[in-house]
Amino acid sequence: MSGLLDARGCLTGAGLTALAASPPGLGPAEAAAHLAACARCQRRFLALAGEQAGGISAVPGTATAPPMWRTVLIVVAALLVVMTAVFAGRTLLG
Repeated sequence: MSGLLDARGCLTGAGLTALAASPPGLGPAEAAAHLAACARCQRRFLALAGEQAGGISAVPGTATAPPMWRTVLIVVAALLVVMTAVFAGRTLLG
């Protein structure tokens, strides 16, 4: 076991720092291979940068459902569009 991985097999602080300091594609192979497969270390690596870019967050968020009134409004609007199309089609075809 090198100094880049701890007893659990996850990256140590030194491993994360070594990856962050190296140019893309030239980091320690052992650390890069682990980072590619470990979601926990990916989150820690993103948190090390301290920013959220491109829609990627270091801290997983929770999704909230849209309000019920909005869902009902969309369903009603969709039904009105379908009913209008059916009525227009019957009128045109005679």
